[in-house]
Amino acid sequence: MNYDDVSQQDTNISHFANIVLIEKNEFIRSCLSVALSQSCNIFAIEPHATIESWKRAGISATNAIVLLCSRDREPGHPNFLDDIDLIHTIAENASVIVVSDIEEPAAVVAALSKGARGYISHSSSLEVAVAAIRLVRAGGTFVPAGSLKASPEPARPVESTGEDTAFTDRQREVILRLRQGESNKVIAYNLGMGECTVKVHVRNIMKKIRARNRTEIAYLTNHMFESREINMLSRARAH
Repeated sequence: MNYDDVSQQDTNISHFANIVLIEKNEFIRSCLSVALSQSCNIFAIEPHATIESWKRAGISATNAIVLLCSRDREPGHPNFLDDIDLIHTIAENASVIVVSDIEEPAAVVAALSKGARGYISHSSSLEVAVAAIRLVRAGGTFVPAGSLKASPEPARPVESTGEDTAFTDRQREVILRLRQGESNKVIAYNLGMGECTVKVHVRNIMKKIRARNRTEIAYLTNHMFESREINMLSRARAH
C-alpha cells in the first residue's frame, strides 16, 4: 500500500484521526503538535508529557493512534517495552507508533512483537511520518525500510505448522523471550538455566531456521506464536 492509496482511504474512515502524542520535552512536543496538525487537517492532536498524564486527563478515545516518543534507549530496554504494555492496558484498542532515534532492526522487531503498529525513526521526514500515521489509521503496519535491509538476502518467515519446525519446549521459551528483547543473561535467569545453555539453544535455533543473528530469529519466527503466548509472557514479566 503506497502513500496515495492511504490518502484516498481517508475519505472512507471516520473524519478525524485522534492522535495522542507522548513526548516529555515540551518544546519538541509543541513543535510536533503544530507540524502534524498543519500537515493534515484530519489530525486531532492531543499532546501529553507522559502516559500517566494522558491517563489522568481522561482517555477520550480508546482507539486512538498513540505516538510514543522515545530517545536514548537501548533496543529491548524493559521500560521501552513496558510503555507499550501500559498504553494497551489503559487503551486496549490504541494503535501505538514508536518514534525513536534507535534504528537497529532489533528495536523495530521488539516494538512490533509487543504490539506496536508502526516504528518511525528520527531520521524520517515529516512526510514519511504523516504517511505512516495514515497507513496505521487505514489498518496497516509501518516498518522503516532501513530495518528490512539488515540482511543482504530477503528472509522468509517460518510458517506455523503442527511441528513448529521441531522446536523443543525449551527452545520455544527461549524464542519467546528473545522476541521480547531479553539478553542471553536475562533469559538464563528467567528460565533457570546457565547462560552457556541459552547460547547453545540460540545457536541450534539459528541452524534450524537458517538465521544469521538474533534479529533474524525474531523476524523468521514472527508467525509461529499466537498472541496469547506473548501476552502470557508479558504478564509473567510484570509480576
